Amino acid sequence: MAIAEAHGKTSAQVILRWHLQAGYIAIPGSSNPDHIAENLAIFDFELTDEEMKQIEALDTGNRYENW
Repeated sequence: MAIAEAHGKTSAQVILRWHLQAGYIAIPGSSNPDHIAENLAIFDFELTDEEMKQIEALDTGNRYENW
């Protein structure tokens, strides 16, 4: 939340931006026009190296999807 607040963005936008900067592919889905616009509004800021490391440190090695 602190990173999102520092950039004036939502947590979801920060996570999408992290994926983009880390070279991962994220495919967010929504039928809500406001959420779609929010998902696209990630190109006007950049996470610092320190912020990227802070988010990466949240990885516990657990997966939540059931494919």
